[in-house]
Amino acid sequence: MSFDRYFITSSYALFGMGFLMLASTSQLDSLTILLFLGVLVTGWLIDSGRLQWNLSRRMANWLMIGYLPFTFIEWQVLRLFPVAVIVHLIVFASSLKLLRAKTNRDWIWLFIVSFCQVLMTAGMMISTTFLLLLIFYLFAAITTFVSYEIRRSQQVFETNQMGKTIVGQPSVIEFWKEAGNSGQRLEGPRWRSLSYFSAAMLVLILLLAVPIFLAMPRLTRGFSRNGLLATETLSGFADTVRLGEVAQVKLNPQIVMRVRVKFPNDRDRTALRWRGVTLAHYDGRVWSESGKDPVPIKKVSESFRVDDKLSTNGITQQRFFVEPLDINAVFVAPRPMVITGLPELTRDSGDALWTEPYNFHKIDYLVYSDTSMPSDFELATDNLRVYPLEIRQRYLQLPEHDSRIDTLAEDVTRGATTQLEIARRIERHLRTDYNYTLNLQRVEDGDPIADFLFNVRAGHCEYFASAMVLMLRSRRVPTRLVNGFQMGEYNDSADVYTVRQSDAHSWVEVYFPKHGWIAFDPTPAAGLAVYDKGVLAWFRHYGEAVEMFWLEHVVGFDTGKQLSMAITLQRWLWSYQRGTSSHWFEWVSDLASKVESWQSGWRGANEKNLDRKPQPDAVGRFINYPLFLSIIGLAGLIALVSIWRKRRSSWQWRIKRDASSSAIAFYQEMLRALERIGYKREPHQTPSEFAAQLAMPGVSEITNLYQRTRFGNEGLTAEEVTRISTLLRELKKKRGGETHKVP
Repeated sequence: MSFDRYFITSSYALFGMGFLMLASTSQLDSLTILLFLGVLVTGWLIDSGRLQWNLSRRMANWLMIGYLPFTFIEWQVLRLFPVAVIVHLIVFASSLKLLRAKTNRDWIWLFIVSFCQVLMTAGMMISTTFLLLLIFYLFAAITTFVSYEIRRSQQVFETNQMGKTIVGQPSVIEFWKEAGNSGQRLEGPRWRSLSYFSAAMLVLILLLAVPIFLAMPRLTRGFSRNGLLATETLSGFADTVRLGEVAQVKLNPQIVMRVRVKFPNDRDRTALRWRGVTLAHYDGRVWSESGKDPVPIKKVSESFRVDDKLSTNGITQQRFFVEPLDINAVFVAPRPMVITGLPELTRDSGDALWTEPYNFHKIDYLVYSDTSMPSDFELATDNLRVYPLEIRQRYLQLPEHDSRIDTLAEDVTRGATTQLEIARRIERHLRTDYNYTLNLQRVEDGDPIADFLFNVRAGHCEYFASAMVLMLRSRRVPTRLVNGFQMGEYNDSADVYTVRQSDAHSWVEVYFPKHGWIAFDPTPAAGLAVYDKGVLAWFRHYGEAVEMFWLEHVVGFDTGKQLSMAITLQRWLWSYQRGTSSHWFEWVSDLASKVESWQSGWRGANEKNLDRKPQPDAVGRFINYPLFLSIIGLAGLIALVSIWRKRRSSWQWRIKRDASSSAIAFYQEMLRALERIGYKREPHQTPSEFAAQLAMPGVSEITNLYQRTRFGNEGLTAEEVTRISTLLRELKKKRGGETHKVP
C-alpha cells in the first residue's frame, strides 16, 4: 500500500467511525445510514483513483442550496427534533464534500465535522459501546492527522521545487540526502511504521487519561438531566394496563435496567419483584390509578425516608441502573424504607413512587427495603374483615362484568374461613387449571376476563392478575393490581440482575389490616422467565460485566467515590510505607551490627598487636546510619544506569543495529578528538577534503571506513571495529602541536 492510499484509507476510516458513533445513538433512520455508507465507499473510490468521476463544485453548491428548504420542512412541517434536523444537514453537506475532488481545506472541514459527530454522540450515549467506538476513532484520528501533516509538507516542498501543486493527486516527492557530491533517494514514510506509532500513541493517551480522569474535580452527577440531546427511550411500560398489551412488551428482549442486590447476611437469595405502578380502577378493559396526585416525600440530607417503621428482619439493599424510559416510575423491591440518588421523589395513593422524567438519560439510585414476608400462620390470624373507608372505596370497586366470575369465585372459595385461605385458593386455582400463552385468541367480544376464564382458558400475566383481582373483590377482599418486572437474569460475573422488557410482569397485592399489602402471583410457572445457558450466555454475561464496570466506575464516578478512592490510597501507602520502612530498618540494622562486629574484631586484633587503647572510629559510627547506605546504593544504581546508557549510545553497540548510524557516531567522535588538539572541520569541507588537508594516516583511514560504511551500506568486520577503536584512542592521547599542522 502506498503512503497516499494509506492516508486516504485512514481518513475514510475516521469519517466512517465518526458516522458509526452517531448512527449508534439511533438518531438516524436506516435509509440515511445506507445512503451515507454508499457515499463513503464512492468517495474512497474517487480519491484512491479507482473511479474516474467526481461531483463538480458548482453542482455541489446547487444541491446544498436545494436542500435548505427541505431542512425547514423537517423542522416545521414534519416536526422532527432539532438535533435530528441538524444531523441530517451535516450528513448531507458531508456527502457533497466526500464526492468532490478535495483540497487540504476540504480535508480539514471533514475532520472537524467528524469530531463534531463524536461530541454529539458523547451527549447522547454513555455506554461501553461509545468507549469501544471512541478507541477506534482515536486510533484513526492519530494516524490520519500524522499522515495528513506529512502529506501536506510534501506538497509544500513540491510547490517550492516545482512552483506548483497538483491538488487531489498523489504526491510523488522524493527525499534526497548528501553522499559526497551525488544524491541518493530515501524511502518515503512507511504506512506500517505509522500504524505502529499511532497504536503506541493511543496507548499512551489512554494511560495518561486515566490519572487525569481520577484526579479531575467532579461535577454533580445530575448535570445532564436536562440535556438537549435525547438518547433512545424505551417504551412499552406504562402507568395503565390494557388487557393484551403486555404480550407485545414481553416479546422485546431489550434491557430495561440492571439491579445489584445485597441480601441480609442471614438470608439466602430469594426471588423478588421490582414494583413499579399500582393500579386500582378497572373499567372492564383498562387498569388505571384512580387516587390523588402524588405527594412529595421530604428529603433528609441526600436520602428520602419512605417508611418510618424500623425493620427488625434485616434490610435488602438494591442499586438500580435504569435505562431511559418514557415513564418516570421508580422501581423498588416491596416495602422500600430509604432511597438515595434521586433529585426528587413523590408517592401516590397506591404506594407507587415517581421521580422527575428521565426519558433522555439513564438514572441510578440506591434503595433499602424490608423484603421479609409474614408467615401464612401470621396472615391467617390477621382475619379482621373490617377495612378503612378509603380501602373499601378504592380496592373493592368492580365494573359491570360477567356474573359467572362471581359464581366461579364463590365455588372456588366455598368453605374457606380466613381471608388468607380465600386468596390462596383463588391463586392456586388460576395457577393449576389454566395455561400460559402470549398468543391469546379471543372467542367472544364481551368481557375479556370472562372469555379468558370460561372459553380460552389460557392467557398471560395481566389476565391472571386481573382475574384474581375481580374474583377476590367479588368475595369482598381488598385487592389491587401491580405492574412491574420480574427479578431478571442473574449474572454472576457482574453480580447483577439484568432485567429486560420480556421480564415485564403483573401480579396482585391483597390488603391485610395488620400487615398491609401482601403480594400474590396467580401466573403459572410457565409465565416466569427462563434464561438460556451456554457459550452465548457466557459471552453475554461478561459483556454485561464490562457494562456494569463502565456504569459504576466511569459514568458513576462522582466526588464521593473520588474522596473514597483517595482515602483508600492514602491508607494503603501509609501501611505499605510503614511495613517497608520496618523491613528496611531491620535489614540496615542487621548489616550495621555485622559491620560493627567486624570492625570491633579488626580493631581488637590491631590493639592487641600494638598494645594500645582503642580509639573511637568516626567512620564506623557513620556507616551505621541507614542514610549513608541508601546514598551509596543510589549512587551505585546511578553509575550502573549511566554506564549502560553510555554503552547503548556507543558506536560499537549501534553497529549491531544500524551500520550507517554507527559510522556517523565514530566519525563524530574522531572530529571531537581533533577539535581538542586544534583541528576543526569547516562546514564547506567534505570528509575527504578534510582528511587530505590534515594528511594524518589515522584520520584518512577512519574517513575511508566512514564513507564506505555510511554510503556503501557495508558492515564493519571485527578487525575493523578493533582498528577504529585503536585509532581513536591514539588521537585522544595526542596533544596540540604533536601532529602535523594545517598549512
